[in-house]
Amino acid sequence: MLASTAGVVLYTVSTAARADGRFNSGDVSIFYRSFGRPGKTPMVLMHGANYFDSFDWIDVAAKLATDREVVAFDMRGFGESSWSASKNYSVDALMGDMRALIRHLGWKKPIVLGHSFSGRLAVSFAASFPDELAKLIVVDSAFGRGEPAPQGTGNSPTVFPTIEAAMARFAKLANPPRIAQDRARAEQALVKVAEGYRLKRDPDYANAVPVGVAAGTRARRELDVWEELAKVKVPMYFVRGIKSNRFTPDIVTRLGKEFPAIVWATANSMHDIPWYAPGELVAAVKGFIADA
Repeated sequence: MLASTAGVVLYTVSTAARADGRFNSGDVSIFYRSFGRPGKTPMVLMHGANYFDSFDWIDVAAKLATDREVVAFDMRGFGESSWSASKNYSVDALMGDMRALIRHLGWKKPIVLGHSFSGRLAVSFAASFPDELAKLIVVDSAFGRGEPAPQGTGNSPTVFPTIEAAMARFAKLANPPRIAQDRARAEQALVKVAEGYRLKRDPDYANAVPVGVAAGTRARRELDVWEELAKVKVPMYFVRGIKSNRFTPDIVTRLGKEFPAIVWATANSMHDIPWYAPGELVAAVKGFIADA
């Protein structure tokens, strides 16, 4: 069923099988939301960084889970997942969490979808572990532009005096996420503290150099995204929001020239496609994964 809020069309939460869970990975506890039942190739959905978590994917995940299992999880340091004690938010650690999730679920080669920052992460995963996924879907990623930059540790938590102040802050972004418009979403993204309302995101979430000894996968050489794309062996599907500033014209042109096998789709949306154009996103993804 569809509902409409302030001109935005969205799905209501499906009554399909739904369960929440947790697993440990390195020095964090990862929270995930699971939808559907075993069937066709399962899917992992990964959220972006500013500000998103698996909550934003509930409706889309439920609609994708009509013939398969679909899991969306909160990255370390976000939402209901714990913050890394060692401040390890390196690509290695994030990919380690993905592999730990897949092992925890007992899956072999799921379809991997990454939005925004996680689009870039999904490419790294596909390049580094080519035998551990079936298909790759990248949703409106900047490929390094506008993504979190290494910022070290010791950053102050993001605290707002009121929920409305938090919404107003995110509304100033060029591509406002759902938290800027949906008060219920804003309430879920914040926790009450003495000073006001703290965002459920470790302020050191972009730190790439862990403090002390951190458990995780072996450190790998950082590769340029174009080098990594050349290593991807599975079918790739890219979804671009036509009102977003993430996939810039030069990136789209270069991708078309160097990687003509990539299948493209567009959504009449700003960057937060699962909020602004969930129906278009679901239809596009379902078309790509229909044979998987």
